[in-house]
Amino acid sequence: MNLQVAKKTLHELIDQIEDNELLILYAKLLKREIRKVSSQDFFNTTQSDLISRAKASLRSVEEGKTRNIKDFKKDVAVWKKDRAMQYLN
Repeated sequence: MNLQVAKKTLHELIDQIEDNELLILYAKLLKREIRKVSSQDFFNTTQSDLISRAKASLRSVEEGKTRNIKDFKKDVAVWKKDRAMQYLN
């Protein structure tokens, strides 16, 4: 299959999908491929960065700056939804 045929086939398949969440995931995957961001680049954090973040977290706990788990989970769900929508724009 040549490149043009492969692209045409992909377009035709996508046009048949009615699941919005699935389309969001495909868009995210394709945009990541276009940007060529590997998982190593995405999670590339130095040891000193990790130590600094851990110390900051411990200070927050000592200062009583914590959140209830239900609120945290709600915030994460909203964040995930917002991130997914960014990939469609």
